[in-house]
Amino acid sequence: MKNIYVLLAGESTSQFGNNLFDIAIMWYLYRLTDNSTTIGLISGTFNALVVLNVLTGYLADRFPKTKVMMTIDGLQAVLMGVATYLYYGFALNIWTLVGVAFIAKILGTVFDPAENALIPQIVPADQLQRVNSMNQGVKVCAQLVGMLAGGSLVAFVSLADFVLINGLTFLVSLGCIVIVHKRVGHAEQVSVEQVQTRDWYAGLAYVYHNPMLRTLILLAVIVNMVIGPVLGLNIIWTRGTLHASAVVYSLAQALFIIGVVTGSILINFVKTTFKTKLLLALTTMTVAVTFMVLMRSIGTTLIAMMVIGMAGGFVNVSLFTLIQLKTPGELLGRVNGAMMSCTNISMPIGIALGGVITRYVGIATVFIIGSAITLMALLAMSRVTLNEA
Repeated sequence: MKNIYVLLAGESTSQFGNNLFDIAIMWYLYRLTDNSTTIGLISGTFNALVVLNVLTGYLADRFPKTKVMMTIDGLQAVLMGVATYLYYGFALNIWTLVGVAFIAKILGTVFDPAENALIPQIVPADQLQRVNSMNQGVKVCAQLVGMLAGGSLVAFVSLADFVLINGLTFLVSLGCIVIVHKRVGHAEQVSVEQVQTRDWYAGLAYVYHNPMLRTLILLAVIVNMVIGPVLGLNIIWTRGTLHASAVVYSLAQALFIIGVVTGSILINFVKTTFKTKLLLALTTMTVAVTFMVLMRSIGTTLIAMMVIGMAGGFVNVSLFTLIQLKTPGELLGRVNGAMMSCTNISMPIGIALGGVITRYVGIATVFIIGSAITLMALLAMSRVTLNEA
């Protein structure tokens, strides 16, 4: 278990830096464009990069996972160093802003499947749910601190400073992964040499032939498409509808993270089927969105964001644990990549469409339509039997 603690220490540090960076990027983007369509399309494009996990999951099976993670952290640090130089040199415009963020997101798609596939290798099977809960909790706590700090400082600190801090956190993460690699690197190398990893699409094939995973993906596609705008366009809701400050925006994002932590903890005390957990969590999420739109106040928005996060944390821990337990080790990187791609690709589509539609019907209407569609999907899901044995 010592290895997982070192890994989490590094990842929580880089998550802190990433969220400082993300808050600053979205805020500066809003200031440069002041256009919901542009923000929706750019945010949707960033999120669409998750489809690359189909390919990057192959790297997690083809090469030692710690080597993949070290390489990505090193490249991220270099990227942030270049961006710091550019932004201090006043080369701050929509092209340099989006370009740096775009490259950073691509690198992130390589890192995540490797990390998710590494955990079962260094953690006993009977500890997976607890470790996944701890993993998500620690990382989102770091996100929480990053969001609060970002929202509080974005009006006073330059974007170049945020980027510099982000680069330093990647160096800390790199150091922690080096430690883990020295402890498990040899075992990883032996494992990779014993496995045939020629087919990059094997993860998609495994998911396709697994009825339970196919069902979950279909539901996730629908839900992410209609709920995605609540998260991706929250800056428009906060600034345009509530007329609130950057502090309120960051606080809403922070409460979402607090909800994720709470859900990650509660999952360890709820003894029921995954299907029941899924239905309850997503129903609660839908009710929270509706409540937020009907009340249209800062207080109800903050409460709703926390509840939405709680439902998300509840589901995420269950899903990743189920995948880790049911997937052969030699396919885990590719299956994780396939699941992340298939379940998340609809979110950027929803964010992009939401940004366009918002200009014509208003963001509140977009949120309500999404909630109604999600409820219909959940009613259909309640009739489906999942084989969780």
